Amino acid sequence: MSRHLNLAVGTVAFAFLGLAATLHAQLPSHLRDYELAAPRATGDIVAPMFNGWIANENGSTTYIFGFANRNTVELVDIPLGPNNRIEPAQFDGAQPTHFPSYSRGGFVGIQERGVFAVTIPPEMKGTEVVWTLTHAGHSYSVPARATSPAYEMSLAPAAFGSLSPAIRFDKNGAESVDRVGIQAPRINASVGKPVTLTAFVQDRGDRGQYLNDVDPIYPLGTEWILHQGPAVPHIEQPTVTGRERSDEGGEGSFNKMSPDGWTEVSTLATFSVPGDYLIRLRVDNFAAPDSQFDNQCCWSNAYVPVTVTP
Repeated sequence: MSRHLNLAVGTVAFAFLGLAATLHAQLPSHLRDYELAAPRATGDIVAPMFNGWIANENGSTTYIFGFANRNTVELVDIPLGPNNRIEPAQFDGAQPTHFPSYSRGGFVGIQERGVFAVTIPPEMKGTEVVWTLTHAGHSYSVPARATSPAYEMSLAPAAFGSLSPAIRFDKNGAESVDRVGIQAPRINASVGKPVTLTAFVQDRGDRGQYLNDVDPIYPLGTEWILHQGPAVPHIEQPTVTGRERSDEGGEGSFNKMSPDGWTEVSTLATFSVPGDYLIRLRVDNFAAPDSQFDNQCCWSNAYVPVTVTP
């Protein structure tokens, strides 16, 4: 490249940078703050995320939500209300108020997927559901719609037959096999006194035609997570992966599975602040080769309400 051409290219690049700087300065202040910059330890945003939608056989539609906390250190709490709301109001209240910071590989990164879901009845088909979060001086809203095929998700078996696991709080009671989940009977606790959180989980994989390539069932992973509440409780061993559970002698060892395929899982939770809490139990079969967090397969939610008194 000639010296003259080098100078010309440099001049054009300088002019472009000058124009970009001018245009940036003309943006409203709330748009100037979010260039492609490294996240901060504290004081950064929390963004609501729409993960996808499912068309149910009964004509209803399920919208699935997650979030992304851009802070690398700060665990953000946003109580239900004007700064953490869902519209229409009849669907408000299912969303989390506690937003941990995550750093995962792959396509997920800092996002926490499939935290909760709401189901729109058939007579409200086409209704848009909007989740709004306000934090650190910025407000963000995400609409959930069942319009784009790119966001449509399926309840059908995955490539090798994996399905979202089953969760029950009573072995003969209601069952969750999706992100909407079920709620356990309310637990009453006192500050500083541990209570036991218990559930039954089961791998539902439909793998009969693939058994030359995969196992018939896989050990399940569990994570107990604060969903709503005034303070983070101490949860004893909150996360156990499926691979850890399969190790002989491990917590909730896979070898302790009952003949009907159900495994009892439990942990102790201790609360330091009185109030009403909701603990989310996420159960996954990420040990299976066709299931991983990146591709939204396969896990289910369930929730434990706890009232803590002084």
